[in-house]
Amino acid sequence: MLTVLSPLRRAATVLSVVALGALSVIGLHSPAGATVPAPAHWSQVPTGNLGPSARYDGSMVYDAATNTTLYFGGFNGAVLGETWSWNGNVWSKLTPTTSPVALRAASMVYDAATHNVVLFGGLSATGPVADTWTWDGTNWTKLSVSGPAARSGAAMVYDATTNNVVLFGGSGTNGFFSDTWFWNGTTWTSATLSTPLPAPRSGASMAYDGQTHNVVLYGGLGVAGPISNTWTWDGSNWTSQLAVSPSARYGASMFYDANMGNVVLFGGSDTANANFEMWNWNGSSWSALLSSTAPSGRYLSAVAYNTTTNSALLFGGYNGTNALSDTWNFVETPSAPMNVQATSNANTQSVVTWNVPAGNGGTVIYEYTVVATDMTMASRGGQTCNTAGTTMVTVSSTVPVPTTCTVTGLTNGDLYRFAVAAVSLVGTGPSSLSNLVRPATAPSAPMILKVVPGAGTAAGTAWVYWSVPTLNGGTPVGSYRVITSPGGAFCHVPLSMTSCRIVGLQNGGTYTFAVNATNAAGTSVMSAPSAPVHLTGSSAPVGRRITLPSAPLIISKSVSGTYISIRWNPPTSNGGVRLSGYDIYVGTSPNGAASRPLVSVPFTQFAYTFLAVKGQPAYVIVRAVNSAGIGPFSNQVAAVAR
Repeated sequence: MLTVLSPLRRAATVLSVVALGALSVIGLHSPAGATVPAPAHWSQVPTGNLGPSARYDGSMVYDAATNTTLYFGGFNGAVLGETWSWNGNVWSKLTPTTSPVALRAASMVYDAATHNVVLFGGLSATGPVADTWTWDGTNWTKLSVSGPAARSGAAMVYDATTNNVVLFGGSGTNGFFSDTWFWNGTTWTSATLSTPLPAPRSGASMAYDGQTHNVVLYGGLGVAGPISNTWTWDGSNWTSQLAVSPSARYGASMFYDANMGNVVLFGGSDTANANFEMWNWNGSSWSALLSSTAPSGRYLSAVAYNTTTNSALLFGGYNGTNALSDTWNFVETPSAPMNVQATSNANTQSVVTWNVPAGNGGTVIYEYTVVATDMTMASRGGQTCNTAGTTMVTVSSTVPVPTTCTVTGLTNGDLYRFAVAAVSLVGTGPSSLSNLVRPATAPSAPMILKVVPGAGTAAGTAWVYWSVPTLNGGTPVGSYRVITSPGGAFCHVPLSMTSCRIVGLQNGGTYTFAVNATNAAGTSVMSAPSAPVHLTGSSAPVGRRITLPSAPLIISKSVSGTYISIRWNPPTSNGGVRLSGYDIYVGTSPNGAASRPLVSVPFTQFAYTFLAVKGQPAYVIVRAVNSAGIGPFSNQVAAVAR
């Protein structure tokens, strides 16, 4: 059975904002003003008997330097002096070599400038204290500094705008305070401020609003009882906010939620009731939040916001009759996945990859959803795929979830973008968009139209003519290759040509010819062979000898976002005949080339720009083409798209 002071006597003695009267627990009031669904909910964490015993009025903060949440002190009929740590899964009782005296209603905050936890004041078994302590992750250290007068129930927060700790109010042996103090890591400084100022109070709720870069102060207990006004601190002055506020209360838990971009207030007491109301401050107004689950009505709970997982941890509190020992997470939908990349050189499909979100919202991600948007014709979009672990998911689950998915059923040649979102026990988070891709497959085979044997000085050659493929596979044809049987003589020409001359054939021989087409996705099957062609004429070609061209020279490269551009000089020798074009190869490893050209361009073109995969090196070479075939590799250049 707890021994507590009545609310009226507590206000009169002003020993602590957190000593409690015998209150009745109530359900959620129907708050005035707008209500909106919360994009998160409370989830109770099963801790068994491993956590702190039932208590309230303790101090708790997330220690970013150790990635743990620290809890100190509290009250359960006696003032407590234990130090506990929460690592995200379990509570651990710590045994530092030095420690503050047992305290309740102490003010505690993580000082991001010094990477230490700072604890000030509190109510000991003999009265309020004025000590300043720091926690380095292992031990408490008492600092020999002067500062605010002895007090408990002061509101304290780290102001990321000024890089100082801000302390306001509290109560001491002579009444409530309304002074403002700053801690810079070594020294306390009292602020000299002009009116208006918040009225003297203790047990107020205070948080740094990362959206507006102001400190928000709400409620508390003053001489006349619970307070309901809202103030903001801009680093220099306090400003009263005239917005409609939650009902008057003290001992409420408040924190800034980075995912929502708002300040969240939970619970509190009006000295007659404990409730589980949840409110949202958006920088200018309050609105009530509705959550599917929530802790029972309470006040003087400890809350800390984990800036690594973007989730809040709440422990204990008082429900008007009993101290509580439950642990809760305020969990949210995950943040958006990062670095979403899509690739597509396959038939009617694309492979999408991504990195895990920066924050999981405080609970496990068990699935990702991928949705396709067809940028060419919207009605052909909407294809989906998802990835999921095969093990049953719980709040403490660590089942790895794949971060790649193949979207099928796409239309070759259409342009697609993909949206990827993470799914947790809370719901589906915001999505990130991929780059644009165009699924494709190899084209259909061209068809040989005719073969014209050379005569006279062109003896030993043949001109081959063909039709373009009926299907390009969803991406333009880049080149054609004609192969002779027997012997394997060939020609390779860019997409602008539908004929080529085969040289080096034997007069008196009989040959067939077949052609294939290549695009960015692959090479078609060979066409049906031509009818046999018999060559007549002198035993050897007469006239100039045609050879392969020499290598071009790449003279420059440049990168603009995800686009890479190259320029080249033509070969010093065209092989004795006019060039028909250039083949450009893009590979993913040095000292080599892709197995097929990315594109073929006309012989009059000496520059090319292509879309590359962000962050992946691209190794580029160029080869010249004439009627004798494809010449040797140019020099290789490498570039990385940003």
